[in-house]
Amino acid sequence: MNSLRLWVLILVLVSSAIGFAAGTWLSAARTRNPPPAGPFGDYERMLTETFQLAPERAHLLHPILESYAKEIEAIKDHHMADYMSAMEPELRALGLRYRDLIQNKVLPESQRSLFDSAAFVSHWNPTRQ
Repeated sequence: MNSLRLWVLILVLVSSAIGFAAGTWLSAARTRNPPPAGPFGDYERMLTETFQLAPERAHLLHPILESYAKEIEAIKDHHMADYMSAMEPELRALGLRYRDLIQNKVLPESQRSLFDSAAFVSHWNPTRQ
């Protein structure tokens, strides 16, 4: 056992085994307590760490913040609907102007009547992209 190569080999094997064990242990610890998701994930993590919340208290915090995020989205949706209805007259006029440009400047004359007919109905909505 006086060979330097043998000692280096043993050191490499032991270091590799320790590294593998530590990696496995850390990976298992992270999957047991996954980081909070959602728009308040960082805030939830900060509250949990700053106030050193017990797991049962941290589990109470998550649904509260999740409900808060849902209510914010509902308010945004409500105001977006009001905003879109206020814009509707302008959007309708703009749509008619561009429809006229497409019909009279882009389409060949032989296709313009089809564009005007009820057979050609576009369901495309620029606000739902």
